[in-house]
Amino acid sequence: STLAAAPAVTVAVAVAAAAILGALLLSRTVLRPVSALTAASRGLGEGDLARRVPVTGRDEIAELGRSFNRMAESLQASEERQRRLVGDVAHELRTPLANLRGYLEALRDGVVEPDPELLDSLHEEVLLQQRIVDDLQDLALAEAGALTYHRDHTDLGELLETCRTAHRAQAERAGVTLTATVPAGPVYAHADADRLRQAVGNLVSNAVRATAPGGGVRLTLERRAAEAVVRVSDTGHGIPAEQLPHVFERFWRADAARGRATGGSGLGLSITRQIVKDHQGTIGVESEVGVGTTFTMVLPLPSTEAPAD
Repeated sequence: STLAAAPAVTVAVAVAAAAILGALLLSRTVLRPVSALTAASRGLGEGDLARRVPVTGRDEIAELGRSFNRMAESLQASEERQRRLVGDVAHELRTPLANLRGYLEALRDGVVEPDPELLDSLHEEVLLQQRIVDDLQDLALAEAGALTYHRDHTDLGELLETCRTAHRAQAERAGVTLTATVPAGPVYAHADADRLRQAVGNLVSNAVRATAPGGGVRLTLERRAAEAVVRVSDTGHGIPAEQLPHVFERFWRADAARGRATGGSGLGLSITRQIVKDHQGTIGVESEVGVGTTFTMVLPLPSTEAPAD
C-alpha cells in the first residue's frame, strides 16, 4: 500500500508545486503591475505628476500602463503650460502696473503735475493692460474649444481688402505702403469673417510695426486647388532663424521693447494660430534678417461656391 501511495504523493507534490509556481507567475505578471499602477495612481492624485509606471510586454496590463503614462505626461505638460502662462502674465503685468502705481502715488503726493501728456501716457498704459486681458481671454477660450464661431460663406478677397482699409491709417502713420493683391473673382471659404479678420489683422499690425518708414506690407490671396493661400509679407527687419520656432508662443516678441512702445500684447500670433487651426487651416512663417518676413495661411475651401443671391 505504501508503494501504491507513492505515485499519488508525487502527483500531489507536483500539483502543489505547479500551483505555487502559477501563483508566483500571477503575482509577477498581474498583481505586481496592478500594485504599481495603484501606487502610481495614488501618487498622481496627490499631485506627483512626474510619477510613471515601468512597462514591459504587450499584454493588456502593459497597455494599461502605457495609457496611464500617456495620461500622466499629458497632465504634467498641461500643468507646466499653466505655470508658464501664470509666470508670463505676471511678468507682463508687473512692470506696467508698478509704473502706474508709481505715477499715481506721485500724482497723489504732488510730486508730479497731472499734465495732459502724462495722463495720456497713463491712459495708453491702462488700455494696453486691457488688451492683454482681452487677448488672454480669447486665447483661453480658443484653446479650450469654447471660442464662438459664426461660419458663413466668406469672400476672402473682400476680407483682405477690408483688412487693408482698416490698417491703412496705421500704415500711413508709420510711413509704410500697404497693398492687397486678390484674384479677379471671389474666393469663398466657410469661415467666421470676424475671426479671420482678427487673425489677418494681427499679422498686418505686426508687419507694419516691423517695417521701417519707406518699406511695404503686402497682402496676397491665391486659390490653389481646394485651398486658399493668404500671405502677409513685409520688408521689415526680419526674424533670426533661431527665433522662428517660437514666434507663435505667448508673449513672444522679436524685439522685447517693441510691444511696450507700440501697444502690442504679445498674444496676437498665438490667437491667430488658434483661429486658423479652428478653421482646419495651417499657418507658417518664413523670414530673413534684413529682408523681411512672410506669414502664410492655408485655408480649406468648400467643394461648392457660395449660393447665388
